[in-house]
Formats: sequence, C-alpha cells, structure tokens
Amino acid sequence: MMVELTAVEQRLAQHIARTRAAVNSARGVTDRKQGKQSAEEIELDGIAAEIAFCKLFNVYPDLQTEEYQIADAVTPGMGRVDVKSTRYKSGKLVSIRTKKGKEADAYALMIGQFPRFQFAGWATADELIADENLTDVGRGPFYALAQEKLRAAT
Repeated sequence: MMVELTAVEQRLAQHIARTRAAVNSARGVTDRKQGKQSAEEIELDGIAAEIAFCKLFNVYPDLQTEEYQIADAVTPGMGRVDVKSTRYKSGKLVSIRTKKGKEADAYALMIGQFPRFQFAGWATADELIADENLTDVGRGPFYALAQEKLRAAT
C-alpha cells in the first residue's frame, strides 16, 4: 500500500521535523540513528512516514514536538503503534534496545522517502523486542525483524 503526502501534509511534516530537530538539539538528545542519512533527513522521513501511516489507517498522528511519546499513532487493530521508517526496500523493522519494558503495543514499518511511503507490515512488541532479534551492524545491538516476519495490515 503506497501513500503519497499531499502538499499540505508535506509542509506539515517539514515543520514538525524542523521543530523536533531543534528541540532535540536544544536538549542535547543523543542521536541513535542506524542509517547513513543526516539527522535532519531521518527526522523528516520519520514524521512523514508517521503521517503516511496515519493517513493509510485513518487515524490522527501524534504531532507532539515537546515531549517524547511512546506511540506515534493508535489504531483499533494494533493499539499504540511506534512507526519506523527506512529508505531501503529490503529494510527491516528495527528498534533500539532501550525500548524494552517501555515499548508500544506494536511497531509498523514504512518504506520510502519523503513524500512517498509504502506500508511493509507490523509486529507486536513481543514479536520485535525479543533477544533472538538482537542484531549488530557495528553501532551496537538493536532489535530487527525481516519483512517476511511482519504481519499484513489489519
């Protein structure tokens, strides 16, 4: 399922990304990115993927910029969802290790780049945040699930 943000949604994503980046910088938040993109690109892709996910599932996105939220969206079928994004078509659903014990109910993977994303699937927190899913590509261990192990839309 491919979703393209409208011009208005793109401007909203750009504004939220800039604001979140500024707030994180002012607070000295440590960047825990796993990809090669800049922090600004990752922030824009992240919020744009969240908006695209919410558009697809007909729910309202969390547009919070000041406080960290566990979930980016809430859906009837998945509960509290932490939306993850990647630019890589073969990308995996990933989460940092510090999420264990304070995770959302589910994690969703959106693949693409601002302003177009495809929903790749989702997993429950128990399915993703499990020791057998720990992976390390040289930047420290994190949880990762291949797309083949993800659930389809509900």
